[in-house]
Amino acid sequence: MKSTIALTLFTASLFFVGCGQKTAPPASSVAAAVAQPAMTAWQQGDPGAAVTNFIGSDWSARPLFGSHSALSLTEDQFKSLSNAERQAKSDEMIPQIASLKQLVAAVAQAGRAAAANGDAALARKYFSSLHQCGTALNSPDCLRVVQLVGKALIKMADTELSQLGK
Repeated sequence: MKSTIALTLFTASLFFVGCGQKTAPPASSVAAAVAQPAMTAWQQGDPGAAVTNFIGSDWSARPLFGSHSALSLTEDQFKSLSNAERQAKSDEMIPQIASLKQLVAAVAQAGRAAAANGDAALARKYFSSLHQCGTALNSPDCLRVVQLVGKALIKMADTELSQLGK
């Protein structure tokens, strides 16, 4: 009987000690940014991996960009910043958008190369990925400048896809 009471008290004390601890969620439960693998590979000078990661991305998933990226802000979040913070975020965005545009150009070029080599299915995969990315970027949850990039991507992808049928 005494051992049962002791075991119950010991278990209860472990429970109460454990309840107050704050633990970080497991790494697998934290959503990775969709664009991150492709953007990282591009910035590290590995265009092949960047393009492969780009076309392998699930552009319907969220978040698109990591929370550390200025591109992850919504328009309302951006507007709520002080003038100095807005300027700092704008300065941060310029190279990120430039890098994204370069990556997109590489994906489009890979699609054109596939089409020129007679591989319409692969070309369609590249251009469809560009369209999906454009649709994701054109979301109301994105900054207007990001939405504009998205609209341009959609237009480019649609043009390239229409050329495949000719």
